[in-house]
Amino acid sequence: MAQPQPRREGQGLQQQGGKAPAAAPQEPIKYGDAFKVKGELAGQPIAPRDAAAMRSAEDSVPGVQVPQESGGGFSAAAFMETAAQYNEAVGAVRPGQASDAAAKHGINLTQDAVPGGKIVTEFVAGQVVGQYAVAEAPAAQQQDAAGGAGRGEAGATGAPGAPAGATPARRG
Repeated sequence: MAQPQPRREGQGLQQQGGKAPAAAPQEPIKYGDAFKVKGELAGQPIAPRDAAAMRSAEDSVPGVQVPQESGGGFSAAAFMETAAQYNEAVGAVRPGQASDAAAKHGINLTQDAVPGGKIVTEFVAGQVVGQYAVAEAPAAQQQDAAGGAGRGEAGATGAPGAPAGATPARRG
């Protein structure tokens, strides 16, 4: 038997011609709500330009497949995009807006070589918002791959990310 869909507060009243009660202002999703960050960054809403910069950084690193879902989680950029859309919807940020901390200190990522692959760490305003491991491709795939080795750091205005501890599936 199908379950009825829950109604949003006031939805039935509006359909019946009644007046819906005034909705309480909704709180934006802030960096401190989503990531283990502190200081100035923690209190700022996640903004659309921040999310776009993080996505750009993720996309700019050849040879790294950023985890889109891993253990139920999403990459930092995917989460930031969703949070920024929500924050726009509740009026906490404007389209194209950047957070002060991200605009001032930037968004970037680093890659550190480790035996068997590399560790990618993503930063917003110098604070870690994501980290994941990327397994080294077999030798035959490395010869076919264009770039991806020894990249070091990417994006002064963008960076790829996944929640800390996320591990992507092996590329094939």
